[in-house]
Amino acid sequence: MVALDIGSHTIKAAMAEVVAIDQINVLGISSLPAKGIKKGHIVDIEAAAQGMEEALNALERLTGVEISGALIGFSGTSLSTLNNHTVVAVGTPSYEISPEDKNRVLHSACTISLPPDKGIVQTVERQYIIDGYDGVKEPIGMVGSRLEAEITVVVAAIAAVQNLQRSASRINLEVEGLVFNPLLDCEAVLMPTEMEMGVALVDIGGGTIDVSVFERGSLLCAAVLPLGGEHITRDLAIILKTSLQEAACLKERSDLNYSPAGDDGDEDLIDIKDVQGQVGRQVSQQLVTEIISARVLEIAQMVYAELRQSDVLERIPAGIVLTGGGAKLTGMTDLFEEYLGIPVRLGYPDRVPGLAGEYRKPCYGAVIGGLICAARHIEPHKIENKRGLSSLFDRMGEWYKDFFR
Repeated sequence: MVALDIGSHTIKAAMAEVVAIDQINVLGISSLPAKGIKKGHIVDIEAAAQGMEEALNALERLTGVEISGALIGFSGTSLSTLNNHTVVAVGTPSYEISPEDKNRVLHSACTISLPPDKGIVQTVERQYIIDGYDGVKEPIGMVGSRLEAEITVVVAAIAAVQNLQRSASRINLEVEGLVFNPLLDCEAVLMPTEMEMGVALVDIGGGTIDVSVFERGSLLCAAVLPLGGEHITRDLAIILKTSLQEAACLKERSDLNYSPAGDDGDEDLIDIKDVQGQVGRQVSQQLVTEIISARVLEIAQMVYAELRQSDVLERIPAGIVLTGGGAKLTGMTDLFEEYLGIPVRLGYPDRVPGLAGEYRKPCYGAVIGGLICAARHIEPHKIENKRGLSSLFDRMGEWYKDFFR
């Protein structure tokens, strides 16, 4: 199985073999800088295709296995979710719910008025209700006269999806599935108990932040914020008048819990290079920490505002899980918890037994979650034998009819 995580900052490719039901062995992961992607959306098809090909080639060299298809996880500021609830009468004389009844209620639930530039990329079945009894995950075979469905619909700009398809077709990569990143992250970093109780998953990427809420084991709502780790790097580069590379190094070495060691300041000063790469001057570590903290606080404020606007603050007793490459800043969880007054933890891809330590990092949550989903929904021989792009949306509809069952 192969999964791709298309991010604004990096493209990650991962391969795994299926050992048994719900058990995979990760063979390798490659991570290379993204090209032609801004805020999760492709702005240069050729460059994006080249970035995808380089990540896949690196993975082929790492594993020695040729790749022809992959599941792709993606995000972007055009993505959003809608909740819908519909009801149909059971059509069989015996009142036994048939696959046709289920398809009818799902089709009705997906009949939503959207702008002409938007389309449904996937649906997640939250629950079914039979004659007033809720919490049903699979209605087929049960008896009742009235069938209701509650679903979450993921909506995106049609052009954004088509551009991703075109980039894949440039390198003859078959898209085995196209999945909203939070649906992959949850498979790798969230515990089943958290998803059942109610939890907010915040994936901090380079150019975007995915804020999603899971309840009763399925996706309740999600939004994508136009902010990410790259904004912290740019803040440092602009204020300290240094290069983006130097700013990124400063960010990685910083601790948001930092406090000055003494009054003399000798241990508080660090050397930084100017834009040309020459050692220019010294700045205090406290200044660096304040610059980073200001942007992290803004991120926390935006996450809180999104959760409040979606009216889900009272529905996340399990708290908030931070994941993604931008979540690895030391002290970020403490700052979030202090500001929001909600339990916050860092999400690692811990749901794959035997995963090598080098891959147990928040930045690999989506791509490892993609492997878990691919193992569950894709036949291995398809990756070995098929090439080219096929009817993506039809197959995705079949995929996610039972995604969280």
